[in-house]
Amino acid sequence: LWRIVIFDIPEYQKQARDALSFKLKQMGMLPIQKSVFISPFDCRNEIDFVIETFAIKPYVRYIVAKEIDIALELRHKFRIA
Repeated sequence: LWRIVIFDIPEYQKQARDALSFKLKQMGMLPIQKSVFISPFDCRNEIDFVIETFAIKPYVRYIVAKEIDIALELRHKFRIA
């Protein structure tokens, strides 16, 4: 399964947006668009912690998906079978 985090955080909360992006990259998530990150690994607890810490819950979505059209490329990047 793919874990996808999407967000649209207002400019006045730029510090929170930057912190979330940094944390997602630090966790090994890959950006697939400007505010869309993906991982094959469960990271819900870490994401929820950051969301609660910066009070940005209304702006962030966590999606678990079975399929994505770039799965082969992502499997290669994450070095999974």
